[in-house]
Amino acid sequence: MLDSPRVHYLWPVTEEDIGKARQVCQAAKYLSILGWGVDMAYADAQLIDESEINRLSGVRWRPKPEAVRDVGMLRIPKAGSLKDLNCAHQSALARIQHGKPLNSVMKPTVFDSVFYESKERLLGRPYVVFELRNDNGTRFGYSQSRLIHLVGMLRHLAKGLMEKSPPEGIANPDAWVRSYILGHRDAGSEIHRQLSYLPLPSIGMEHTDPAVRRVMIAAPLGDDRLLHHLAKVIGGQKLKPTPETNIAQPPTLVHTRDDRVAQCYLEPATEWASVTPVILPGHNDHKPEKTRKLIEKALEQSGIEQPCEFVWSAVSWFPKSLSAHKYDRNKKPTGYIRPDHLLDKTAIHLRLRFDDGLKMPGPLVVGAGRHCGFGLLASVMG
Repeated sequence: MLDSPRVHYLWPVTEEDIGKARQVCQAAKYLSILGWGVDMAYADAQLIDESEINRLSGVRWRPKPEAVRDVGMLRIPKAGSLKDLNCAHQSALARIQHGKPLNSVMKPTVFDSVFYESKERLLGRPYVVFELRNDNGTRFGYSQSRLIHLVGMLRHLAKGLMEKSPPEGIANPDAWVRSYILGHRDAGSEIHRQLSYLPLPSIGMEHTDPAVRRVMIAAPLGDDRLLHHLAKVIGGQKLKPTPETNIAQPPTLVHTRDDRVAQCYLEPATEWASVTPVILPGHNDHKPEKTRKLIEKALEQSGIEQPCEFVWSAVSWFPKSLSAHKYDRNKKPTGYIRPDHLLDKTAIHLRLRFDDGLKMPGPLVVGAGRHCGFGLLASVMG
């Protein structure tokens, strides 16, 4: 610790437990080691209120028990943890016995895991990534201009599977599938949560073919359980072609982790830029000030509240991404195929830089098309 070597641990205390908390305050004064006991440690404890908590300085780490991640999970105790820890400690003390072979040392096995979030490690949306694979095991590639077709196939597959096997605890599975899986918002509903289906154009290398070979499904914050249920069911399934796709041999979804291309869309970074165009929530009438206000609205709707600077353009900062234009100079359709309900809205490419070097985790998706692959951002290196 380069700064003051002081750490505050805070626990909420109910009225019924105040007596036990006071006993902990007394016991804390006897602490002399912490963890492995390599260095001396001292502790004090007291009951404090909200105003005193707010005056504490330093980086704050908050547990997010609803989050499930492949990395970054930390151990926390549960019922039986203390007994298990004592057994592990006793086995370490008895490792060496005179005239006998070394005894094995037990490791703690009774514990839960939780993700801790801070401004130094923000919690991104839960996600799952699938490779698109041909029957012979090679990667399947699909044109980035038609990525909306992959979204349609993926969403249709998820619909069928979740109608047959919804997660536990869903009171009205039909309504849940219509709203959460398909994204249909009920009239008058103030709170709407849905999945985002995100084809990932290949980026990261200078000569990379930008075809789509991976897809990501991202859920709202806190919906890890629902997403992991879907991922378990949908992995290994084949996409079903539609009349628009006209695919002779549809690909299979293969769950993948630590994929290099996917990491371009996930690794925390200070600067991000759009790979697919951001569809603004309205038309800018070719006015810069209106464009700025629409961008600010799109960021707010996408849940990006951290202060940032941004610039925009019709052309992406990623050289092989297509422009945000709907038509070329000859009035012929160009760029990405859009759903009909997004055709009357302005599209741009966007570049964000977060203030104070803040590293935002992905996936970041901005704009009116954020649930169907538009407005997908990737980290900008250098």
